[in-house]
Formats: sequence, C-alpha cells, structure tokens
Amino acid sequence: MSSTLAHAVPPTDPRRFRRLLLRAILLPLTLLLMLAVVLLGVVGNLVKTQEEARRSQETLTRVERVRQLFIDRETGMRGYLLTGDPAFLEPYQAAGQQLPRSLEDLEHGLSDEPMQGSWMRELRERWRDWERVAAEQLSLFHQKGEWLALVRSGAGKSRMDAIRMTLDTIADEERQRASVRGFEAERAGRVTFIVGVLWTLVVGVLLAWFSRRQLLTLAQDYGSSLVQVRAQADALRASEARLEARVALRTAELTTANQELESFSYSVSHDLRAPLRAIDGFAQAIREDEGERLSSDGLQLLTRLQGATTRMGQLIDDLLKLSRVTRAELKTEPVDLSAIAGSVVQELRQREPSRDVTFSLQPGLTARGDSRLLRVVMENLLGNAWKFTSKRSDAHIEFFAETADGVTHYAVRDNGVGFDMAYASKLFSPFQRLHKSTEFPGTGIGLATVQRIVHRHGGLIEALSTPGQGTTFRFTLQESLP
Repeated sequence: MSSTLAHAVPPTDPRRFRRLLLRAILLPLTLLLMLAVVLLGVVGNLVKTQEEARRSQETLTRVERVRQLFIDRETGMRGYLLTGDPAFLEPYQAAGQQLPRSLEDLEHGLSDEPMQGSWMRELRERWRDWERVAAEQLSLFHQKGEWLALVRSGAGKSRMDAIRMTLDTIADEERQRASVRGFEAERAGRVTFIVGVLWTLVVGVLLAWFSRRQLLTLAQDYGSSLVQVRAQADALRASEARLEARVALRTAELTTANQELESFSYSVSHDLRAPLRAIDGFAQAIREDEGERLSSDGLQLLTRLQGATTRMGQLIDDLLKLSRVTRAELKTEPVDLSAIAGSVVQELRQREPSRDVTFSLQPGLTARGDSRLLRVVMENLLGNAWKFTSKRSDAHIEFFAETADGVTHYAVRDNGVGFDMAYASKLFSPFQRLHKSTEFPGTGIGLATVQRIVHRHGGLIEALSTPGQGTTFRFTLQESLP
C-alpha cells in the first residue's frame, strides 16, 4: 500500500526546491545591485557637478582677487602721482608682487577651458601694456617731465578699462559655466528621481510577480509533499496496526507456550519424581529385606542405583530452577549484595561446619535488580568456590567489586583447583562439566543459571582461571548503586 502511494505522488525534489529558493534570492539581489550601480553613477555625476561648481566659485573668487590687485596698483600709482607721498606706493608695490602668483592661480583654475585660456593670454598682454604706461608715467614724474599730459591723454585708464573688461568677460563666462552646470545637476537630479521611482516600481512589480510565481510553485510542491506525508502516515498507521496484531498474536502464542511450559514443569516436578521415589523406595526395601543375602557386589550396585536416583532428582530440580529463571518476572529494587553474600556464607558453614575456609567479603556492595534472582547468583558462585576449594586446607574465598571505565564489576575469587581456559567456552552451557562428578558433585546447570540471570539484568559474566591456582568470576549489572 505504501509503495503504491509513494509512486502515485511524486516526491518533492530537494534540488528543485533549492533552485527555486536560489532564484528567489538572486533575482531581487540582482535588481538591487543594478539599482545600486545606477545610483552610484548618478551620485558620482552629482559629486562631479558639485566639484565643478566649487571650482567655478573658486575661479570667481580668484578673478575678484586679481581685479582688486589691479585696482590697488592703479590707485596706489595715481595717489603717488597726485600727492608725491611715497606711502601710496606701498599698495602699488604689494599688488605688483602678488599679481604674478594670483594670475598663475587663476590661469591654473581655467586650464580645462580653452576659451578662458585665450582670455588669460589677452589679460596678460593688456597687463604688460598697462605696466609699460605706468612705468613711463612714474619715470616722467621722477624726472619732472610732462607726466600730467600723459595722464590726461587717458592711456593708462583705457588700458586698465581693457583689463577690467577682460576680467568681467572671464567672470561672466565662468558664471555662465556654473549656471549650465547647475542646470545640468538639477536636470540630473530630476532624472535620477524619475528613474529611481520607475525602477522601484519595476522592481516591485517584478518581485511581486516572481514571488507569487515562486509561492504558487512551492505551494504545489508542499501540497504534493503533504499528500505524500499523509499517505505515508496512513500506511504507517496500517503497518502499526498489523504490527500490533502480530504482537498480540505472538503474545498469545507466548502465553500459550508459557502455560505449556508451566504444565511441562508441573509434569516434571510430579510425574517424573514419582517413579524416582518408587525406584529409591524399592531399592531401600531390597536393602532392608534382602540385604543379608546380597553379595557385596549386589549391595554396591544397589547403592549406585540409589545414588543415580538422587542425582536424577537434583538434575530435575536444577532444570526447574533454570526454567523459572528464564520465565520469572524481574522485580527491580535496591539489593544489598554484601548482605546476601554473608547469608550464603553462613548457610555453607552450617552445611559443613568441619570446613576451615577464610572469607573476605567487601561490605556495602549494592545494586539494583531482583533480590531473589541475585541471591541465586551468589548461591551458585559462592557455592562453586566452596566446592572447588574443598581439597585445600588454606581455602580462601573473596567477594569484592572493581570499577573499570565507569562500570562496576562484581567478583567472586577462590584459590581452588581452577580449570584450563581452553575449555572456558563450555563453562556456561547446561550439563557441561570441566571436572569429574566423582571429584566434585554437581549437575552442570548452576553456571548456566547464573549467566541467564546476569543477562536478564543487562550484564555480562566472565571467568578467569589457572589450573591449581583458583578461579575468578566477574559479572556486571545494568543498574548499580554507588
């Protein structure tokens, strides 16, 4: 169902979405950059116009400066001629010293205008002509000549009027240039305003159109994606329903299997024990009634028969324990492992009070888990250590904890017979024994039970051993208390 819907609705292409998003960003950015370029050009033109206006104003100022120097030179000479007072020559001489520099400044400011350059050449020519007449007048005045006739002839005045007229022409043309530039700047401002408004309108219309188009496209993609997501959600809900039905079915099957296992355990506990009790009872009756007539070999066989029934009963008990461990519900709670270990040690000492065994139990070791199952772990591990140190007079058994990489490892160590690590893979398998039953009794179920309990608590168990030097069992639990 889900695959059919997935093919019916085309999936949204992430690359297509990125392209749409990129275009949505690049278009307005490009338009804004173009507008910025236009504005920069217009602003540059305005700045250039303002600079030219400033230069025109400076030129007019220089013209007035030159005009004033000519006036000072003319009035200074005239005052000296009329009064003979040398004080009138001071402005005349000062103006004469400043005029060359001022004319150079004025000419430099007009260097970009060819017409003004011709006027400057004419101004210099008229200035030299006036200086020649002024020098002649001063010479005649000093020589007591007819200087007054030269003044009355108007030669100096006509030449100064020509200078003033030239300066007026230069100033008029500069004012005309400034006026033209102002008009151009004003026109450029109006054009800039109109272009800016039109450009803004165009950009706004383009952006609105493009944004609407992009939004419609994204909305269609979103609608398709939404349909696809809804279809996938429906398919997921259908899968969840099927999964829940399967889980319910498997749960029912597991419940039935557990009930059958319970029934089987009941049969093992009752139906198999009855024949064993009968065999043991008959053997005991034969021993009591016919024991005097049986040979020593017959009595030995009878003893072996009763021992076999006892071992068979122990094997049935251990199998039932292993089955209960696998099926039992965990009840997690804080557990004092040190206290459990101490209780197990007391039971071992009561069972064999003649044994001289040294125990080292670390106090305060706690964990979280099922106290009943963890007691089974301690009974089996300490019981194994008790059993496999039975042939040592200096038997020593320890229970302690170590921390590695932040994980607590609980350990039971003994100095018993140990085993060859080459056979360690068989250690936790049911019915696997590494020692003969004649040396050390047992069914080979205990360590398998321990491993299943540790695994149910989310932990691991391992064994390290050296023949003749003892064994150490280390195990972890998923939740440990400090």
